[in-house]
Amino acid sequence: MNTDVQTSRITPVLLLLAGVLGCGDRSAAAAKPTTAPAPAAAAPGVALRAEAAARNPVGTEVVKKTRLASDVEIVGSVTFHPDHHAVVGPLVPGRVAKLRAAPGDAVKAGQVLAEIESAEVGDAEAEYIAAAARSDASEANARRERELAQQRISSARDREVAEAEATATRAQRRAAEERLRALGFREADIQALQKGRATGGRLPLRTPIDGTVVTRSVTLGQAVERATDAFEIIELSRLWVNLDLYEKDLARVQPGQRVKVRTESFPEVLDARVEYIHPLIDPMTRTAAVRLEVDNSARRLRPGQFVTARILGEPSLAAVETLAVPRKAVLSIEGKPVVFVRTDSGFERRLVELGPSGGELVAVRQGLSEGEQVATDGAFLLKSELQR
Repeated sequence: MNTDVQTSRITPVLLLLAGVLGCGDRSAAAAKPTTAPAPAAAAPGVALRAEAAARNPVGTEVVKKTRLASDVEIVGSVTFHPDHHAVVGPLVPGRVAKLRAAPGDAVKAGQVLAEIESAEVGDAEAEYIAAAARSDASEANARRERELAQQRISSARDREVAEAEATATRAQRRAAEERLRALGFREADIQALQKGRATGGRLPLRTPIDGTVVTRSVTLGQAVERATDAFEIIELSRLWVNLDLYEKDLARVQPGQRVKVRTESFPEVLDARVEYIHPLIDPMTRTAAVRLEVDNSARRLRPGQFVTARILGEPSLAAVETLAVPRKAVLSIEGKPVVFVRTDSGFERRLVELGPSGGELVAVRQGLSEGEQVATDGAFLLKSELQR
């Protein structure tokens, strides 16, 4: 057979086979299913073991809308309360004869801090003793004249003169007594003078309040003038914190508002309240002075110290409502804020976007719906269980 004839017969067959095979490949490729993208993994659920849940039950609260005013955080300084601060000094010139208190000493109201030896005090004591003697004598004479007048032994004029003398000497005695009080004598000191126990011209300096002696500006034997500031006493259980509130934040703060005060010295957070807001704005700083009163019974604060004050937002001052959860419901996992939402099988971790905080609540912009329940007490245990 001719070679060309054979080739011409084979070629169509090969072409037909190639076409069939090619169609089979394309059909197989077309029939092969395309891989769909994997659905996003659901947030892992978590539930406490029975024994752990029995020991530490998880508390929940419903997510709801509320009026939430954001907190205001300001740096302030501590100062003493004027009603618990005293400066003590002599009201007469003299010499420091005795010192009975030193800086750092705790003192009680009425306690003697020092004794001042003064000629003026000696003169005042002598004047009082003489006035008291004259008053006693004239009172006795007036009584005697009244009795004699009743018996018609003495005239009415003698009785009137005696009574006038008694009134005059009584006034002199009161004047001498008031002078002693003005110098710092107490009622017990005056009664001692009436019994003849004079101080010898020594004036006791007493503290008018309980507190701690913070400064003593006199030394033994020192000559002092009238109104010398000898001692400074501060009672530290009640202190003031002064803040400068910016004009833009004035609408968010009002007297009586709760404040949390913290320092770098101690981890405790102290409770306080807004006591006073100055009615004027400083034209240079555009701020208003705000005063807090702090219970410092634990002696955590000291006058002159800097503190950070967080004025808790007042819901009544907020304009609109927003979704909010308790501050303790929000935890941080891998640097992101999360909450645990109750489900039928336990709790689900939920990533949230937070808004401003106010008091014990935090606004939630995304991640939660109204009516859902979030873990509050025990939320940290759920976080620990999740990370096991």
